[in-house]
Amino acid sequence: MKREEATYKTTNLLVKIARSHFTKDGYHNVSLETIAEEGEVTRGAVYHHFKSKKGLFIAVLESVQKDVAAQIKKEASQHDDPWQQLILGCLGFVKGANAEKNRRILLVDAPVILGWDAWRKADLGSSVSVLKAHIDVLETQGYLQDDVDAQLMTFSISGALNELALIYSASGKSGEEDPFVCTISRLVSGFRR
Repeated sequence: MKREEATYKTTNLLVKIARSHFTKDGYHNVSLETIAEEGEVTRGAVYHHFKSKKGLFIAVLESVQKDVAAQIKKEASQHDDPWQQLILGCLGFVKGANAEKNRRILLVDAPVILGWDAWRKADLGSSVSVLKAHIDVLETQGYLQDDVDAQLMTFSISGALNELALIYSASGKSGEEDPFVCTISRLVSGFRR
């Protein structure tokens, strides 16, 4: 049990260190030696836990995706109405993806480092699955038009959100005046019964 605990502590520490460096300097400008040295382990220990620099990056990406999922949940929970939760959750994704500690890793480096297919698979396993689950609830509760395909709706909204995340900047406005809230509201309104 102590060995498992030590492994857990070491891997978490290395992910935290790598995330800090990848956020600040970008994947290509960070060496495993820097991360190992700061984590007070050997380069071989990093390879033991993650197999490669890319493996470490994937672990960091998973950490970022968890943070974005938490932001989605936080934003959506501000309202009781499931439709408003969809809009606020979508805005939560855009904000979470653009948080300083997430943007470079999620939006800039991940598609390049992983390649499109692997990045898409990672996205499907995280934010897209959260979105699909919520859309399924909306469908079950009768919020969607009869001819709406929930899977296609999910992909349409997800693709739009990824693009919005790339151009997002703090507007200084809040609530309904926020241009991103207005855009997301109008985007999803076409699916509503």
